[in-house]
Amino acid sequence: MHLRRKPTNPQPTGVRQVDASSGRPWTTTAAGQPAPEEGGSPSRSRHRARRWLATALGLALVWSSLGLAGYTWGWQSHKRHSQALLLGSERSAMAKIGARRSSTPCVVTAPQSGQLAGILRIPALHLSAPVEEGTDDRELSVAVGHNPASVWPGISGTAVLLAHDVSYFVHLNQLQPGDKVVYQTACNAVTYTVTGQQVVQQGTPVPDTTSSPTLVLDTCYPPNALFFTTQRLLVNATEDTGSAAHPLGRGLAVPPEDQVTYQVPAPPALVAQGLTLEQNEAPMGTMTLSGETSQGWEQSPGPLALEAAALEAYFGGLHSARQLEPAWWAAIAGPTAPPPGPLLAASITGHDAPLDVEIDSVKGLVSQVILTTTVTISGGSAPGTYHETVVTPVHGSTVRIGSWQLARA
Repeated sequence: MHLRRKPTNPQPTGVRQVDASSGRPWTTTAAGQPAPEEGGSPSRSRHRARRWLATALGLALVWSSLGLAGYTWGWQSHKRHSQALLLGSERSAMAKIGARRSSTPCVVTAPQSGQLAGILRIPALHLSAPVEEGTDDRELSVAVGHNPASVWPGISGTAVLLAHDVSYFVHLNQLQPGDKVVYQTACNAVTYTVTGQQVVQQGTPVPDTTSSPTLVLDTCYPPNALFFTTQRLLVNATEDTGSAAHPLGRGLAVPPEDQVTYQVPAPPALVAQGLTLEQNEAPMGTMTLSGETSQGWEQSPGPLALEAAALEAYFGGLHSARQLEPAWWAAIAGPTAPPPGPLLAASITGHDAPLDVEIDSVKGLVSQVILTTTVTISGGSAPGTYHETVVTPVHGSTVRIGSWQLARA
């Protein structure tokens, strides 16, 4: 759904920093490298530039060995509470379904906001997703959300389930009439058949069918948008005859388990600059998943979590270069990735194109994230408009800057 908000806070204005090795303020030359004080010789300038890069590369190895904990978006703390929801929820649901065979009736309670309610299965998409009550960011960051204003699946009326378009519902537009959708609780399952889909304007009312149980799956359109969209994709389905009803009573519990989150090894001083999208100016474009991507990972919060980490590395790089902080840069960049000269002591004052995100995978494992945009750089040694490409390799759960290219527009 609403994946990207226009930032309300611009990048913090940095102060002139002091070279920790010499105690002198840093400036830059026309080549974009740290320069000596007035009266310094060219040889001293080249020496100091080499020392800056050597310091950055050396610190990259130090920070890598220390393995500092990275900063992740606030919603990831909630993400950990649902850890491994897909498999964990299935095991829990199946175990509770078995309770129906006992003498004690199996019923489920009406879930509270943020509480796991059931499992949504769409066989045609190979999708199994947790469903939570509520449609705020807290719920949609980790699950499919049930609209509290609608009925629950299995009850006469229209049940409405929502999810982010580049998360669980990234392939929702591929559903065809006749495809099956299953909503499973701890006690039973309700099966629906897809009847069609439509694209509507945001705010369009969803008809409530009181005569028979129906289901509407709702997400933003187009399905790869990282920005506010004015359109919604609605997939309509009707309950199959004889499908189980939805009793109310005992709840569905999921034991916490570990789940991978992505981290950028940014030092605390850099994190304090503000590395999230909400704290920096960047109009978002679209997300592309390429290579041999795991379909299960595509239809999960994984892509959004990885995008968030790549943006942290990107904004961290901008802050590090602008404030001439080699230690910060070395912590979040690879040992062979020096900062581009035009960014040193400079600021990005305009985005002339949306920031697009490409996530590459090899044999089902994510390998890198590529960020592309066009920016206007002010200050520094070479102001102007540049096409920008930033590559952030992914090693396990760690995301760092691998390369940063600027080409004159």
